[in-house]
Amino acid sequence: MMTYSKETDLLCATPLLATHDLAVKIEGHIERRASGRIRDLHVVCEEGHITLTGRSRTYHAKQLALQAALDLSGEHCILANLIEVF
Repeated sequence: MMTYSKETDLLCATPLLATHDLAVKIEGHIERRASGRIRDLHVVCEEGHITLTGRSRTYHAKQLALQAALDLSGEHCILANLIEVF
């Protein structure tokens, strides 16, 4: 069951977390899953949207970051993976 919290303005599987707290948790989870292979990682959570930015040397690390974000974001958030592979 999904709920909506006015305090966070975030419609997600984790509605009780503030958006900043969720972003920090996702960043930490990505760092652990990708073993530091994402440089300049930044996660923004606002209004049910999660955006990942940063740089990676491999597409595999980018996909690990995406999966790590999905682990914590829930299935109802819109996720944009803007991590650049160079």
